[in-house]
Amino acid sequence: MTMTDTSTAVTGRGTLSGTVSGSAIHLSLTIPAGGFDVPYAACSASVSGDGQVSGSTITAAYTGTNSCSGAISAGQVTVNKQ
Repeated sequence: MTMTDTSTAVTGRGTLSGTVSGSAIHLSLTIPAGGFDVPYAACSASVSGDGQVSGSTITAAYTGTNSCSGAISAGQVTVNKQ
């Protein structure tokens, strides 16, 4: 997957995996070192969370860690099928 942080415009490339049960989803996002644009290219991130599937859109809240900035206490992700 490719993602862009809307607050910083930084793009990251990594993996997205998860499970769906009805309209509930549990997901994991992992971006390895080298997956972010400069100046964050040495950073890695790993997050997981729970959300909902509606049509072709997934929305979820997540927590996790970033190797450069530490804990990610609250994040929101929206995934749209293209």
